[in-house]
Amino acid sequence: MGNTAPAENGNNTMKKKSSGLFPVSPYMVIPSRVGGFALYLKQGEEFVLYAERGVLFTDEHRERLTKLDVKHVYIKAEDYAFYNTYLHDNLLELLDDEIIPVRERARAWNDATVSLAKDAFDKKLPATMDKRQFIRIRKLINSSLRFLAREDSLRELARFIADGSELYRHGIGVMVMTISVLSSYVKDDSDLMVAVGMGALLHDIGKLELPDHLFSRRGDSLSMDEQGLIRSHPALGVGVCSSLPLPQETLQCILFHHECNDGTGYPSGAQGDMLPSYVKVLSLCNEYDNLTRGLHGRKKLTPFEALTRIKNRRGCFDKEMLARLIAILSKAKLT
Repeated sequence: MGNTAPAENGNNTMKKKSSGLFPVSPYMVIPSRVGGFALYLKQGEEFVLYAERGVLFTDEHRERLTKLDVKHVYIKAEDYAFYNTYLHDNLLELLDDEIIPVRERARAWNDATVSLAKDAFDKKLPATMDKRQFIRIRKLINSSLRFLAREDSLRELARFIADGSELYRHGIGVMVMTISVLSSYVKDDSDLMVAVGMGALLHDIGKLELPDHLFSRRGDSLSMDEQGLIRSHPALGVGVCSSLPLPQETLQCILFHHECNDGTGYPSGAQGDMLPSYVKVLSLCNEYDNLTRGLHGRKKLTPFEALTRIKNRRGCFDKEMLARLIAILSKAKLT
């Protein structure tokens, strides 16, 4: 990477058309890291090569991009897999870097998480998750714990995770809220947080085993047999993950995320102290995300409307966990 000008390719500066390139924040250029992708700058309507693939990034490069007030650098679409690997490998360093604005860190976290979650929920892949996916998801969640516990992080993440009806987007939303609530009372137990985070992300993975149309209709329009199929998805989810060395807490999250504090949930009808506190948190955050995302043929509700609806369900949700959720949303200015 040159010190004062874009890289040269032979006698001329390389120029690219706008098609086939996607923008990323210049803050993603991490000093002392090698990018397995080329970087381009936009000059007018053309894209000029700035850094060759495999170049070592330095503090000087980040400072120069800042001084030039560069809003985006660009990467070839064909290099996205290399950038995605780079992002995952350096995510913890990115999230802990206070030089990077929280919004840009939230964007990086969302990009990394969406790529993993989308892969895990891809119906074209084998019916069971493989260990590679499991290890990558566990590593990502472990790297994210401190960042997700911050009020300002939750506020910025809400800009990226609020929309979309896909299962993986719902899983991401539930994971973020579940870890945020757990962080308010679970201290110094990263193993539990990671295990519950995995359960939250994957809680609906059993739905991949069922016809899509079941989940696009309101519950009151379904036959008894169709309702029975829907109620089977927690157990199916455990089956999808059966080949993985998942902690007990993760499996409990997948199996019991539709249980209620008053025993009216499924599949077991467990209630009260029979349910671990983290399952109660997940059940609550699952319902909150369902309502604010407008899933299952329902109108998308505001946070206030969703919390009001949840309060009206009386004994279904744990009062202490609901109070914690409300406090977290309030501090993050999301209500």
